[in-house]
Amino acid sequence: MDLHLDGRGRPILVALAVAAAVALIAVVTSTVGVRTAEAAPVTTVAPQQTDPATSAAPAGIAAVPAGGVELWEGPNRNAYFTLAEGVLLPYLYRRDGWLLVTTMCNDTAWVNASDVVVEDQQATPKTPGPGFDISQATIVVDPGHGARDWGGVGPTGLTEKETNLDIAVRVQDLMSASRDVDWTTGTVTAGSAVPAFGHVVLTRSPDGPNQGDYELGLGYRATVADAAGADALVSIHDNTLPRSQTDMPGSEVYYSIGAEGSDRLAGLIYQELLLSFSPYDVAWTGGEELGARARIDPETGDDYYGLLRRATMPAVIVEGVYISEAEQEALLATPEFRQSYAEAVYRGLVRFLTTNDSGTGVHEPELFYQDAGTVTGNGCELPAQPAAGGQ
Repeated sequence: MDLHLDGRGRPILVALAVAAAVALIAVVTSTVGVRTAEAAPVTTVAPQQTDPATSAAPAGIAAVPAGGVELWEGPNRNAYFTLAEGVLLPYLYRRDGWLLVTTMCNDTAWVNASDVVVEDQQATPKTPGPGFDISQATIVVDPGHGARDWGGVGPTGLTEKETNLDIAVRVQDLMSASRDVDWTTGTVTAGSAVPAFGHVVLTRSPDGPNQGDYELGLGYRATVADAAGADALVSIHDNTLPRSQTDMPGSEVYYSIGAEGSDRLAGLIYQELLLSFSPYDVAWTGGEELGARARIDPETGDDYYGLLRRATMPAVIVEGVYISEAEQEALLATPEFRQSYAEAVYRGLVRFLTTNDSGTGVHEPELFYQDAGTVTGNGCELPAQPAAGGQ
C-alpha cells in the first residue's frame, strides 16, 4: 500500500469533555517497496501542559493568518514557535481567550484566539439519506502524504503527494458551487440540481506553506475532521505495486470498520470511480481484490489503517489507480484524468448524503497479516513562518 498510515500504533482518543490534553504521537506508514524520505531532524517542541481548570467548550477550526501565529506552552506561558501562515489548527478547548490546538505533528499547544481566524465551531453531524440538506453538509477532504512523506512515485518521478493535493482541490472546487450531474455518464457541469456544500475543509491546502507541501500526522488529520463536525472524511491516494493485470480499473476504497456508514460511502465512491475511469483505454492493474474493502489488525481487532481507526464519522481512503505503472502515471499527470477522479469522489459523496443507495463491490472486513512498512513520524517538523524580509 502507499497509504499514509501509522502501522501498528494504538488509536489516540481526543476526549472533548476531558480537561487534560494528551500529546499525540504520529506514526506515518509508507507502502512496501515505495521509496521513503530519510528522517528529517527532530523538531524540539516544548512540553505541553493543560491547566486543570480548562473547561470543555465547542471545538472548531482556526486558520493561521498572514504573519503566522505563536504557539505557547500555556496561556501566556512560554511562546516557543512561530507557525507558518495558511495552515489549519483544530482546537479542542477555549479558555480565557486562548485555544488549545492540535498541530500538524500531533502535539498540543495554545494559541491566542485573537491571533488566528476562527473559521467554524464544530458542526453537528447529520444523518445521511433522502431529504439531507447538502447546503448544510461539512466534508473534510484529506490529500494523503506531504513533504518528506511523498507516498507512491511513478516511473517518471510523479509523486503521489502532488497528485493527491491537486485532486483534493478539484473535489473542493466541485463542492463549492451548485452543479448538475448526468448520473448515466457521470458528467458534472454548472447548474442548480445539486446545491453547493455548506463547508469543505482541506487538511492541507495550496494556500499553506510550500504551496501545500507540508507533513501532517494522522492524529492531526482525524482531529481536523472531529473538530469540524464532519459528515464524512475522504482521504485521497493512489496505489503502487499491483499484483495482477485486470480488465477494469483496479481501484480500491478502504472503509472504517468502526464508523457507521463508512462501507456504504466506500461502495458508492468505488462505483463512481469505475464510471469515471472505464472509458480510459490503458493496461489496468489491481490487487488481490478490487472494490470497497476494510483491513483488520489481527493483533488488536482494530482497523489496520491508522486514519480510519481514529475516525468518528463515515471515513474512507480512496486508492484511485496505480501511480507506479507507466500508463496510469501518464493518466494521473493530465488535468483531464484528475478531474475525472475528483468528479467520481464528488458524485459518490452526493449519493451517500442524499440517497439510500448502497453502491457496489463492498467486501466484508478481512484480517491483514502483512506489514505495510513504517516510517516514523519522530522527524516531523512544523512549518515555520519565514522571518520578515526572508525568502
